Amino acid sequence: MELITIILSTLLGVVASGGVVVDTLAEAALRDQLAGAETLQVRIDNVPNYQLAGGRIDHTRIAARGVETRQLPGLRIDSIDLETDAVDVDLGRLRQGELVLDEPAQAALRLRLKDDDLNAFFQSPLVQGWLDTLQFSLPGAAGDREQNRYGLVNPSLEFLEGDRFRVVVDLQDRVTEENIAISIDLGLAILNGHRFALVDPTITVDGEETPPQLLESFVQGAQERLTLRRLETLGVVARVLNFKVRDNELDIAIFARIDPTSPFLTRQPAQEAVPPLP
Repeated sequence: MELITIILSTLLGVVASGGVVVDTLAEAALRDQLAGAETLQVRIDNVPNYQLAGGRIDHTRIAARGVETRQLPGLRIDSIDLETDAVDVDLGRLRQGELVLDEPAQAALRLRLKDDDLNAFFQSPLVQGWLDTLQFSLPGAAGDREQNRYGLVNPSLEFLEGDRFRVVVDLQDRVTEENIAISIDLGLAILNGHRFALVDPTITVDGEETPPQLLESFVQGAQERLTLRRLETLGVVARVLNFKVRDNELDIAIFARIDPTSPFLTRQPAQEAVPPLP
């Protein structure tokens, strides 16, 4: 929805302009909000065009390649395709710098991510900073000192056949400076459009498979959190329409609807990296 917010902001002061002019303004504003984009095209369709003066956009299409955002520095998105249904805003509030929807807005988003780009991102200071915030201890250990003793470093991702992934990360003992390799192989299935289910996961630690009880605990904890329904408390309904892994590329399509009361509409575009939604 941040992309829609950026595009709508370009309409400030524009009254019934020609479609080409509005497209150009929207593209320029979007480029200003991105860290970089190899190609970017914006198309805003309005029939009749005077509806822009009333704060209504019938249809918006965005196609971008080689995108880097300011919010996640170091992550290159191979391609983004976004289409919106009609978006109706309060133009008076928009001119005051506030985005207020007169009705829910709907959009379809398709993302393609390459494994090389994801692995470069995993090696970035941002991701390592996220890993450094994790605190845990090994079974049998106790106390704050033990919780801070271990950390995760050197994460990497490999796309496998059958919508499966292999995640490898080192468990680092900060006292002895020894690393233990942890490898997680798993598949992902989409249930009811919103829940990511782990399929046949296996975990090996230093080449040895983990006990079944530890694996079961990992699966249960992960699947409780891997659902897009967590966004519904923020006024956003999101569903996965397509999820495929092929040719070292992740291809995902999502439908989203945002309500006029969503707090996302009151947030300004982030200028700094932020951790992912818990």
